[in-house]
Amino acid sequence: MTMWTSTDRHTLMLDVAVLRGLGQRFGAQTWPVVLDIEGVLDIDDAAAARPALSHAELHQRIAETGLVCSDGEPTTLCDTVIRVLCAPERMIEMRTIADAGFRRICLARSGNDHVLAVRDGARIELSVVSPTGVGELGALLRARLPERAPCVFDAISHPAAELLDRLGRCRSGLDMTDALHAMGASPGDAMVVSAAFASCRVQTEIVAVAHDAGVLTQSSGAVAILDTDKGRIVSSPSKSPDGRVWTTLSPGSGHRIAQAIGLLIETLPDGRWFP
Repeated sequence: MTMWTSTDRHTLMLDVAVLRGLGQRFGAQTWPVVLDIEGVLDIDDAAAARPALSHAELHQRIAETGLVCSDGEPTTLCDTVIRVLCAPERMIEMRTIADAGFRRICLARSGNDHVLAVRDGARIELSVVSPTGVGELGALLRARLPERAPCVFDAISHPAAELLDRLGRCRSGLDMTDALHAMGASPGDAMVVSAAFASCRVQTEIVAVAHDAGVLTQSSGAVAILDTDKGRIVSSPSKSPDGRVWTTLSPGSGHRIAQAIGLLIETLPDGRWFP
């Protein structure tokens, strides 16, 4: 069975075991947790059930990738992928949970280099990308979501801790509707959003991470994208001038999702993605 494919000079499709083997060969110490390259999380039963490659098989698969030069050194593409994923300065981690399984995505930056990794089961797609602005980061990630119509309602903003507390105490759809109305939603919008929450089919969580001088800091909160029977909803954090974190629930249009990712990055300690 083919364990790798090269779609162009900037993109690879590999078996996770082959990427792990390349990392071991070239001194990778850690991988982004979201990608579970080491198989610690055991999230994907199908991937976990696949028989492990023998040392000889793995050596052969690595040789077939063409990612190792004749002198034993990694190719430029291989070196960039491993270096950026294993020693990132900034990361965006994206997890999608659906009945069909898990999808795990990592967009990482080291220096001026960016790598986008998309894992489905035992396969992982690796692309060297070149975003020039925060808006392009959102577009790269948004493109990995299936098309869905946004849920129709007016955006609802509230202090994050209070919103979480109010919604966490709801025990019925009526409780949810009342809580949303109390936080500023119109009666009609409160009913729509409550019904949407009750019919969520696919949930995606996005967090941003900064690595600075050995210190790892995660964004204040996460972006959540909910695909429901009423349409797509995006929940996004932002910081107010007084330092409080607010959550905004809004229709999940492509523009809103890209905007939410930009606001998420602003909650990192220095509020920046690019060097």
